[in-house]
Amino acid sequence: MNKNQHEAIIDIRRLLFRRQFLLGPKEFIPNKHWSSIQLQHEFHLSVHKDLPFTSVSSKGITVTLIGQAIDPFNPQKTESNILHYLISNFSEFDLFIKSTVHLVGRWVVIFQNQDDTYLFTDPCGFRQVFYHFDGMQVWCGSQPELIKTCNQLSLCTKDINLSFLKHPGYVQKESQWVGSTTLYENCFHLMPNHYLSINRMDQIRFYPKEPINNKNTSDVVELVCKILQGTMTALTARHKVSLALTAGWDSRVLLAASKHVSEHIEYFVYSLSDFKNNSDIWVPDKISKKLGINFVVKHPTKQLPGWFNLILSQNVTCARFLPKTCIIYDKLIEEDNRININGNASEICRNYFDKRCKLDLQNVSSELLATKMFGKEPAPLFVIREIDQWKDNLNNLSVDGINILDFLYWEQRLGNWGAQYPAEQDIAVEEISPFNCRMIIESLSSLPRKLRAAPEYPVYKELIQYMWPETLEFPINPQSMFSVIKNRIDPYMPSSVIQIINKLKNKNQY
Repeated sequence: MNKNQHEAIIDIRRLLFRRQFLLGPKEFIPNKHWSSIQLQHEFHLSVHKDLPFTSVSSKGITVTLIGQAIDPFNPQKTESNILHYLISNFSEFDLFIKSTVHLVGRWVVIFQNQDDTYLFTDPCGFRQVFYHFDGMQVWCGSQPELIKTCNQLSLCTKDINLSFLKHPGYVQKESQWVGSTTLYENCFHLMPNHYLSINRMDQIRFYPKEPINNKNTSDVVELVCKILQGTMTALTARHKVSLALTAGWDSRVLLAASKHVSEHIEYFVYSLSDFKNNSDIWVPDKISKKLGINFVVKHPTKQLPGWFNLILSQNVTCARFLPKTCIIYDKLIEEDNRININGNASEICRNYFDKRCKLDLQNVSSELLATKMFGKEPAPLFVIREIDQWKDNLNNLSVDGINILDFLYWEQRLGNWGAQYPAEQDIAVEEISPFNCRMIIESLSSLPRKLRAAPEYPVYKELIQYMWPETLEFPINPQSMFSVIKNRIDPYMPSSVIQIINKLKNKNQY
């Protein structure tokens, strides 16, 4: 069956806000693909049928988990098993949050007791929560566009926000947002490491509250490997899965973690052409031939039909139409029902904004932090304001061991930009990031920065060596002469020139 035939049999109604949820004072059931249950405090939870959820009640407490959660130390446990254990042993909300430190996945938890309704997300907020309060009704949902179907939202027309949308860094960095505001008035985004209190109608930081102390390297390696391997065991037992395999560090660690279940995984990379000199193609191809794993190079269509663009824009606020959007369309048309595994969130632990540990982090200005996110052009006032507020909030904790650049990447980069693509993918496929685990992030972050630094990333080598040492026989991120020259002259080039070079470099692959 060709792609045109596949398009003809797609149920468009099923794609409406696919894999999304809405929490509010009344049901939202636009078609047969939605269901709704009533929770405490007269809230109704409406969920698309392709988004799993589990709700458990005990002694006046109701806990609802939306999405997928994995206990890597007990891979056989379902979400229901996990919730029953947690609600029985951690009935206080603060303790309940701490008890999720080991969970992996993409999920939202709604915790309700007699006093309040609380929401918090997976560590990076890859399953997002947006919320709106009009003075009478509270609505929480996967996207502002979904909230807008039940409660009219007004676009924010402040000049300070509009100037940000025109900034070169916003466009060049795949339209990454900053802060907890949105395009709409009185509609906010719940940020990573915060929970939402419905009674207070405010998000409160719950992490970090204790010093991030140094840990023994061998203990960290053993713990992280156990979590990653347990996650792979759980995912392959529950689903058909595919794992994005490139020449990079993150996918190599995940490949190593998958050794014991590799026969159950399709390893893949997407490419726009048969560009054989691309290391993200030839390196995994060599690995697959030597180690006997199933690796495929996929070539998505290069054109998106109007109906797909329309639905994606309707489902996701500020939906982007990038080269990689074609991958989403391809997965939808091919009816690819595998869970996609990738290495997102690992960059937090690889000093992403200071790869070689060269910066003095004692007195980092908001302007410097803005350049890390948006490039060398002067940042708009909106960006500086949001980063100022965020930085003050973090600095006021007075917690030892906080690296502000790591938290910038974690909360601002991944919490906004990093969560956007999974939301866009929801129309077609679910995605899980095994590194999206607070215990992994905290454990690796406890190690000296030099062990997490480019170009060698010593602790990552130890992780791979521990799980599948043979995979170290192949190069990791081998640099072409093009990349070497670019890296050396980057500091002296304006951002507009860097953008053109990146387009030339990446036009042959995603």
